[in-house]
Amino acid sequence: MKKITILTVSVCASFIVKAQDFGSIVAASLPDANKYAAEYMRPFGESEIYNLSRGWFSTAKAHKLLGFDLSVSGQFALIPSGKENFTFKNSDYNSLKLSGTAATSATLPTFMGGATNQQITATTTVNGQTASATFTAPGGIGDDFKKNISFLPLASPLPVAQIGVGLFKHTDLKVRYFPKTSFNKVEVGVTGVALQHEFSNYLPFIKKIPFLHLSGLVGYTKSTASYKPVFNSGSSVQNPKGNAVADFDISAFTVQGIVSAKFAFLELYTSVGYISGKSNLNLKGDYTTTYQTIIGPQTVTATDPIALGYKANGVTNTWGARVNVFFFKLYADYTFANYNGTSVGAAFSFR
Repeated sequence: MKKITILTVSVCASFIVKAQDFGSIVAASLPDANKYAAEYMRPFGESEIYNLSRGWFSTAKAHKLLGFDLSVSGQFALIPSGKENFTFKNSDYNSLKLSGTAATSATLPTFMGGATNQQITATTTVNGQTASATFTAPGGIGDDFKKNISFLPLASPLPVAQIGVGLFKHTDLKVRYFPKTSFNKVEVGVTGVALQHEFSNYLPFIKKIPFLHLSGLVGYTKSTASYKPVFNSGSSVQNPKGNAVADFDISAFTVQGIVSAKFAFLELYTSVGYISGKSNLNLKGDYTTTYQTIIGPQTVTATDPIALGYKANGVTNTWGARVNVFFFKLYADYTFANYNGTSVGAAFSFR
């Protein structure tokens, strides 16, 4: 779990730095700024939906009445190599063009990609004059991730803590709750609830196999986060009112059918299910861009310039193993989906 903590700190720190670079695209016209931002943030906006839908279970067996477990896990949505970059084409934009090159298209990093030195020029009209501002295309956190967390392929992480309590008739109530808390200039909050019901006792052929368990789970998780980007003095984009804030609102729903088999201290589990979710990413505040014109610098202010929305859904298939040492459980699993994922966790469980 120590490496998971290091990972989370590294990603959050990188996020702050890249967020400042990301704000520079506000220099473009708002349609172009949103078009660029949509491609840049896509792998993060989509992968976190899959992260939120995972980590609800490590066994199909329900607690007895008032039995409970406390668990902490790290969810890692693996980023496909094709999502680390996107193709920028001059022809797709009205106000944004590649600068310093004769090329009309280039491969640029997404938020989960690497670094770049590519310059982009935003051109507009201010007070009847043609105006322009040049900035470096925002890079991603990929290089920082690979440098600091070499034991994992490139992934979007999410730490999860939850409690499960046995209620009635082989049913567990599971709750996730993390109050909105500031962490390295990022405020993050998580809430979630799920019900898991075991069907093993209703099926005669499974009742005859005491180590085999079958259950179903329905769960919903919502995460909100915000941070306040700071623009360096040399940037053509500034936030003079100090009201810049980026808000993230991500939610995910999942339905899973789970099977587990327990052999002494080892338990194997698998599931097939479906996830659906959405994420909204908004850049709010008042942003002033200084453009260069033939009559000197001119400024334009844009309010709440970026509003992005992503959706994700699809079938998932999870395979995992859990080691049971009395009350202590240690588990890991791998999920096949549009964004494959891996998970590791530990729990204290009292039946």
